[in-house]
Order: sequence, then C-alpha cells, then structure tokens
Amino acid sequence: MIDNTAISIVGEFVANRHYDDLSDLAITRARQVTLDFIGTMLGGYQTRLGALAADYAAQMQPGDDAAIVGDGRRSTLEGAAWANATMGKYLGMDDSHRTAGHVASQLAPVALALGERLRLTGEQYILALAVGYDVMDMVHSAVDSWQRERGMDHKSQAGTFGSAATAAKAMGLPADKIKNALALAMDMACGTEQYVWDAGSCDTKDLLAGYGARNGIYAAKLADFGFRGPPGALDGEYGYFHAFGPGYDEAFLDALDGEALARTGFKPHAGCRHVHSCVDATQELLKSGRPNLDAITSIEVNTYLEAITPEFRVNYEPQVIGQAGFSLPVTVSVILTRGNWFREDIETFDEPEQKRLRQLVKVGLDEEIQAGHPLTNGCEVRITTDDGTLYKGRVEYAKGEPENMLADAEFEEKFRYLVGDMLPPDQIAHILDRCAQLEHLADVGELVHLTVPQHEMALK
Repeated sequence: MIDNTAISIVGEFVANRHYDDLSDLAITRARQVTLDFIGTMLGGYQTRLGALAADYAAQMQPGDDAAIVGDGRRSTLEGAAWANATMGKYLGMDDSHRTAGHVASQLAPVALALGERLRLTGEQYILALAVGYDVMDMVHSAVDSWQRERGMDHKSQAGTFGSAATAAKAMGLPADKIKNALALAMDMACGTEQYVWDAGSCDTKDLLAGYGARNGIYAAKLADFGFRGPPGALDGEYGYFHAFGPGYDEAFLDALDGEALARTGFKPHAGCRHVHSCVDATQELLKSGRPNLDAITSIEVNTYLEAITPEFRVNYEPQVIGQAGFSLPVTVSVILTRGNWFREDIETFDEPEQKRLRQLVKVGLDEEIQAGHPLTNGCEVRITTDDGTLYKGRVEYAKGEPENMLADAEFEEKFRYLVGDMLPPDQIAHILDRCAQLEHLADVGELVHLTVPQHEMALK
C-alpha cells in the first residue's frame, strides 16, 4: 500500500501502539468498560432477543473457537462475537462516547472472543480494545453529522472499522495486514437507523452491533489469509469518507490521539443516551422536593439540539417501548412517577398518569448547553404547579460522562442489577475482582468462563 494514504497512516498507528503508550486513565476505563459490558451482555442474555441470538450462534454457526457469554455453548469467533454484541446492546445500557457513540458493543465482544481463543493477557486485551476505540472515534467523529442527516447507524459503520482494528491487534497482525484488514472493513460498513421509526417491529438496533463485531473479525481473518483491500479505502475518490461522509480532510486524522478510550462515558440508565441528561435533571429536581403531580400545570425540558431532533425524540404518543425510550416527554413523566429509568420503568410509559403528564411537557433548545455540545450534554427541567411554585433541576453533563463519572460502587451496583440472580454471589465476586485487576490477568478467557452459571458449565 502507498505509505501516505489515510488507511496506511491509520494502520501504522494501530501496528505501532504498545501497552506502555496507554495512559493510566485509559487503563482504568478499560477495566470499567469490561465490567460494564459483561453486565450488559448478561442482562441482555436473559431477554427474548438475547436467547435468540445465543441459539442462532450455537445452532447456525457451530464451532469451538469461543464461548457465548452467559451460555457456555460455543461457536465460531464471528458467531460468538455477533451473539455477544447483540445481547450486550439489547438493554441499551452499554457505554456511550460523546464523539464515537456506542463503542463497547462492537469492540468488547471481539476482544473477549479473541482473548479467549488466543489466550491473551490482560495487557494484550486492553491494548486491542484501546486501538479499536481510537479508530472508531476518528472515523465516526468525521462523518457523524453527515450520516445522522441521512439516517445511517454508527455501530455497523464506524464500528466495523473499530472492530477490525481491535481484531487485527488482538491477532498480532503486522502493519501490512492491519492496513488490509481496515481497508477490507470499508466494504463491510452498513446499516441505517430506520429502527428508530420502526421500533417494536424489528430487532436491527441490536443486530447492527453484532454486524460490526462480526465483520471486524471477518476482515482481520481475510487480511491474515492474504486478501487485500483498496489503499484508498478511507481517502480515495470512492473511499469511505467520500461515499459515507462529507469528503476527506487530512484533519480527520488528528482525532487519532490515542486517548479515545480515556474519554468514554457510561450509561447508568436504560433508553437512549440523549434522554439521560433529562433523567438526571428530573432526578435532581426531585431532590429539592417532590411536586404534587396533580398540581403540575407545565413541564419544560430544555436541552441540546441532537436530543430534541428528529421528531421521534419528542413523541407524545409512542406505541411501543422501543419508541418510548427515545422520547423526552415520556422520560420526564416516567421519572416523576417512578423515579428511575430502567427498562421496567420505561415499560410503564402508557399508564394513565404518565400519559397525562407528558401532555404537559414542552421541549425546547437550551442555547447555553447547545453552545457546548458535544463536549456538554446537559439538560434543564422546570416544573410549575398551580400555586405558582417553580421546581428546577439542571445538569451540565449526563451522569457517567468523564466530568460526572460513576463511582466504583455505582459500577458495581449497575452490574449486580443487570446480572440479577443469574449468577451465584461467588461468581459475581470473582468477575468484579478479575475486572478490577484486568491488566494483570494471564488469560482473559477466564472472564468469559466466569459468565456461565456453574451448573450450566457442569452440563456442557
């Protein structure tokens, strides 16, 4: 490949990154991402779609390369990564990066599957995860606004590049093969966000994460076997940035600074990340006193533009939970009546009191918050009662952003909530301990094996 192509520059970056290059914060985030996503996978495994994904991978893609998380059955590398990504995305509680979107659902399943298969150490696993974050952040931040206007989904678009980088690094491929893996991944980029309009009628929101994970491994395996991708895969006349973005600018590569993983955030709540600052602001409001719900005359929700457009984000009459999870009027009404924003709370969106309250909601743009977006993603909620009393809650950053990070106890609380009673206490304790010492693990496969209930392991 020509050395000055964008794909070559990115490939050299991935090839030349070493564990010692990573910041302490990036390593800390790798521990948190791993624990967080194991939790979301185990939570998702216990759902209809999670069980379906596990069954599909085990039955339709049989193999002995990697385990299906929570299940113990085995599949091909691609099959296990696809199933684990799909189940990990289902609950919508995976990580959220302000410029790269939802990243862990594409990369963590790849690193875990290959980590188990290749017996990677914790350091090797963390490095593979980190370079995937770097590549996905660079690609997605360059095309985000252009793709959003056209309804493309980042998980199987930029996510395929990030997954290919993670897979190639985990496999220990040399620079020339890493470049080809990235170049081959370009023609596997796919996916739209039509699922937000057809929520409740399709499963693609979550399958797209699986596509990204699967295709990244596939691209790396093709490159390792000797297949080549186009040198102009990113910056060529028909390359990714022209075909799927606004065109190529050398400045895009400046985002490849090695710190993307350190900047990731986490979701303490379910539903779309863009409603989370509304959740936090409403919960903040309730701390100063709970208004009499019968006395409320108006509810104002003011936040940044991306959280209030398109119109499905201001949906007063959602028909299914998939639509309700994107709606700001639903969000504030659920928090006022339930206090929390987990899936079981969102499922109550059509109860009479919530239907009444959301009709009082007026959604608007907060110019100050918008001026700081995407570095800020705050919200202000104002509630007025019939006696003129004003209740106000405001946050500048959603809970889980780097500036408003979860405490260790909150990560553990979320993990235990997601796992429920699926695993016995000793296995949960072991997973918590291993993730806390992730960089010291001799074999990352131990983490995957700990996700399977002990009685299931005995049967398989």
